[in-house]
Amino acid sequence: MRRVLITILKVFGFYLLWALLLAPIVMSAVTLGGQDWFNDIEWRVFVEIGGTLAVLAVTVFMALALDKRGLGTLGFGAAQLPDLLVGAALGALIFAAPLALLLAIGAARIAPDLSGFTANALAVSLLLCFFNVVTQEVLARGYIFQELWRKYGAPLAIGVSSLIFVALHAAPVSQGAPGLIAGLNILIASVMLGLAYVRTNALWLPIGIHLGWNALQGPVLGINVTGNTIAMGYWRVLEFPGEPLLTGGGPGVEGGLAGLIGPLLGLAVILLLYRRKPSG
Repeated sequence: MRRVLITILKVFGFYLLWALLLAPIVMSAVTLGGQDWFNDIEWRVFVEIGGTLAVLAVTVFMALALDKRGLGTLGFGAAQLPDLLVGAALGALIFAAPLALLLAIGAARIAPDLSGFTANALAVSLLLCFFNVVTQEVLARGYIFQELWRKYGAPLAIGVSSLIFVALHAAPVSQGAPGLIAGLNILIASVMLGLAYVRTNALWLPIGIHLGWNALQGPVLGINVTGNTIAMGYWRVLEFPGEPLLTGGGPGVEGGLAGLIGPLLGLAVILLLYRRKPSG
């Protein structure tokens, strides 16, 4: 019981420290950048990079100062560029799968509108996407995941981290039927990403998969990512005239039944191609 209580206190402590570090970053953007700071490139970069640094700082503090363990246990061992790149390719591929189905049945069609497209906007959008993904992965599958995995095993770590991951997307998943489908999509995706962590004992593959999925969806194709527009400019490649329950409608492909194909396919790939590595 004492061990469980310590873990609960660590979980609350981790997110409290992160919130305390993140608050002045966001407040600076709101105060100095105004209510429309989210659409200002400089303030978006400031907040996204600041958010990533904040969660990394808390992770390092909790692991080194509280747990007395080394940096090598944080999921960022020797840089694994191959895992990052393979993950990005896999993430893009599994997002392309539901798109291919929607195109094949006429629920989506190619209808590009690149009036707001610039190479600079695409580059900045991809940069923002990268830092946002790193922040989310460290929040859900960083220190807390490691604490649960070491003490209680991988199934509990994956389960709890997946609930946390869904909670991080609470606003969009509370929006009616598309939100419920998006919540299921996020839950399955989180199980997939947690399994990718366990099978590789590192964050590089989950970060890559998450990045490939979000980058193709938002910055490249201009599709809403769980109800949010993350591209720094307006453009689109596809239209979705099909039934919103299938295509996702406003929340994007993640809010439609076809979108469930992606994380299920990714889960199968991880199970088939990656064997579990020892947890150091």
